[in-house]
Amino acid sequence: MKIDSVVFLVICAVWLGVGTALAQQPAPVSNSMVQAIGLKADTTQPAPPTRPDTTLYNSADRPDTVRSAPAQPVVQPALPATNSPTSTTQPAGTGTTAGRRANAGTPESVVGSGKISGKLLTPQAGKNQPVEFASIGLFRSRDSSSVTGALTDEKGFFQMTNLAPDAYYLLIQSLGFAAKRVPRIVISMDKPIVDLGNVLMTETAKQLQEVVVQGQKQAYEYSLDRKIVNVDQLPIAQGGSAIDILQNVPSVTVDVDGTLSLRGSSNVIVLVDGKPSGLTGLDRQAILEQIPASNIERIEMITNPSSRYDADGAAGIINIILKKERAAGFNGNVQLNVGTRDKYNASINLNTRFKKLNLFSSYNFRANRRFQYRISERQNIFGDSISYLAQRNDAIRRSVNNNLRVGFDYALSPRDNITASVLYRPEYSRDTEEENFNTLDASRNSLGQTLRITEETEPERGLDYVFGYRRTFDKQGRELTFDATTSSNKSTEYQNFSNTTTLPENLLTPNFLIGRQRADNGRENRVAVLQLDFVEPLKDKKKLETGLKHTYRRLASDYTFENLLDGIWTVNPAISNNFIYDERTSAAYVNFGNEIRKFSYQVGLRSEYTNITTDQRTTNVKSQRDYIYLFPSVFLNYNASESQKMQVNYSRRINRPSTWSLNPFIDLSDPLNIRYGNPDLNPELINSFEISHLLYGKSTTLTSSLFFRQTNNEITNYRTLRPDGITEQTSLNLNRSQNYGLEIVLTQELTRWWKMNGNFSFFQRNIQASADIPGILTRTNRSWTARVTSNMNPKKGTDIQVAMNYRSPFIVAQGTIKGFFNVDLGVKQNILKGRGTVSLRVSDIFNTLQFQNESFGSNFVSSTRSKRESRIGFIGFSYRLSRQVVREKDRDQERDRDDSPTENEF
Repeated sequence: MKIDSVVFLVICAVWLGVGTALAQQPAPVSNSMVQAIGLKADTTQPAPPTRPDTTLYNSADRPDTVRSAPAQPVVQPALPATNSPTSTTQPAGTGTTAGRRANAGTPESVVGSGKISGKLLTPQAGKNQPVEFASIGLFRSRDSSSVTGALTDEKGFFQMTNLAPDAYYLLIQSLGFAAKRVPRIVISMDKPIVDLGNVLMTETAKQLQEVVVQGQKQAYEYSLDRKIVNVDQLPIAQGGSAIDILQNVPSVTVDVDGTLSLRGSSNVIVLVDGKPSGLTGLDRQAILEQIPASNIERIEMITNPSSRYDADGAAGIINIILKKERAAGFNGNVQLNVGTRDKYNASINLNTRFKKLNLFSSYNFRANRRFQYRISERQNIFGDSISYLAQRNDAIRRSVNNNLRVGFDYALSPRDNITASVLYRPEYSRDTEEENFNTLDASRNSLGQTLRITEETEPERGLDYVFGYRRTFDKQGRELTFDATTSSNKSTEYQNFSNTTTLPENLLTPNFLIGRQRADNGRENRVAVLQLDFVEPLKDKKKLETGLKHTYRRLASDYTFENLLDGIWTVNPAISNNFIYDERTSAAYVNFGNEIRKFSYQVGLRSEYTNITTDQRTTNVKSQRDYIYLFPSVFLNYNASESQKMQVNYSRRINRPSTWSLNPFIDLSDPLNIRYGNPDLNPELINSFEISHLLYGKSTTLTSSLFFRQTNNEITNYRTLRPDGITEQTSLNLNRSQNYGLEIVLTQELTRWWKMNGNFSFFQRNIQASADIPGILTRTNRSWTARVTSNMNPKKGTDIQVAMNYRSPFIVAQGTIKGFFNVDLGVKQNILKGRGTVSLRVSDIFNTLQFQNESFGSNFVSSTRSKRESRIGFIGFSYRLSRQVVREKDRDQERDRDDSPTENEF
């Protein structure tokens, strides 16, 4: 099997190499596309323009358009950290039944049933006395990764619940006592409860020494229902943001505008710690760039969530889990990164746990400057009359972002815990744009040009408040949790425009604004979530889950546009816009699971009632819609052997129209390409099926999935060309679309120091328009993505990672997105006896990452090429602060002998 795996990786690499040529230069609109919609082929097109020399940009540059113009522990994540799938590669000595079962990604109905309990005592005056409020850390044996922690009560009793099958060890620390290590604790499906009995502690007056963690998690972990990326193990993400991480995640692609796609679909829900955030009401690229990689513990991709999760998102959920240490004692990390072309970021994460209280905090600073450009050409066809519009936009975008988070966990009792945190995130951005509009006749002779210069600043601030309560019961596995989240985000965007033109008056449209303008856009977003969940274990490995959830969203935008007329700023009511979006969703769910020998299953049903009100106050247009839908889910699991698992699942999901796609206001800020929303849009309803197989070998992990997704009422953008040469774009519902394909993820250990990870996804997309929509929107094509990541550890403390990514061309309703290719490199070196790390990251080494598309209508075709600064180098340094008691690998055997349990201790 190892040879086959290597062959697979070589094939992926060849495909990626071929993709390089496809991603180099844009082509003009192809004659085949022109002819496909019944238009006459254009034989006058010149050779495609070459990419401008972007290396001439520096901190003092202004874009020169003339030069280059063309002719969401208690804060519940989506799945608790203790239930995370474990490493996909088995180190030597971990081939136990429990270890393999843990690696297999146990289904939700089984994971989390384990429990470890015991009592800490110390001999005093001939009697055993309880050790109160001792700190206990639980670690996985295979890699020393931290799982959870606990405190003993007044009687010395402790317990840890919701543990997955695996092999663990305990590290116990208490002031005045020698550190204690309890090895070889095995939780299995057959024996999920481990009672350690009395654990004896020895008093000592010696100061505990600092010891450095040597074990580490794998960068990628896979199970049947999700993929997990452990951010600290990704050298190619060091110094970046969430968007840099997602660009290197299997099955995920991110375009120049920050649009996420998962298995070919952009309908993805982004959660923070398993919950909506104030960030999630903003532009998606802003969300991802505001969250620094240094503050992220892991990212989970759940392609087919159960009924416990929100039904939003056709392609699934991307859950960003923020860091919060749970180990005993004081822990911290300080990080500093410096990037090319004025990019800087720094962060500090601190945590301290004592007795019943755990305190955590983090601060992140990011200063970023990037250039980008967009080149487009549109061919307008009216009978025998042909004209062209060529546009080029150059921009430099600068931002300064701060991110402060503080919080605590507190044990009210051995069974009651609360958590609370506050996240404050001020940001300031400043952008400069220059856009050139070049109007051409049929022979491509210029009829005149228009130049627009835009200066934009935007101060912004956000606050997130989180409160959680968790209660466990005497009955093993019974649990009640309550979570409340409220988030807000306020910003004001200030824009100044300057427009000049050489076009004759007869070619100027009525809305073409010449001179100076300015605009203020005040935005306010609020999100509030209340959620109650209850888990009840039943007889014979059965389990019942149920819960309630209410979500409130309010997004408001007040846009005021002014013209400078005779030296006086005058409001232009035709462009000003005041829009309010109000959404309330109430949900209830129930899941039932059972295990019968090698089979397990889970069935669930979720009901969601949604009420949406849109208020376009400028035009006094109100719209209100409410609907209720049922969302069933079914998961069937089969453990064929210790090394093979299978799952068949189905779920129904929904994708609600975005705020701006519902706004009927006509946006005239670009007078040649105007936009407006459609308040009559219906939500998309998605039926998703998936069959997955997980295979563990000695040095190989192979996950394969067949998936099918049908979307009814698919929402798409639709663009038309008016007789005056202006395009209008709005949103509408298609009849349906279908995506189906195959995904393969392979992890192969080539040598002890070299591992490779390959991901290949092939899918076909069918788009079917409704009867009242032009037939040109009914389309079909095949597409594929491939990613190969090489992880090398040539010596202890050194990590080298190279990632290659390619996506082939794929269709949208009214066009084609061309393929793109990129290669990233990351290197990490531990120093200062493992407490410090020096890192180097270079993204898009060959500067090939750019996005091209062709679009068409009944009387036009166009092509666009977008390039965002992507070849960026970062050098960074991080330092770990810790008083944590953990193991050193070279002392494992000696400690195992010293800490072997005696008959009296257990």
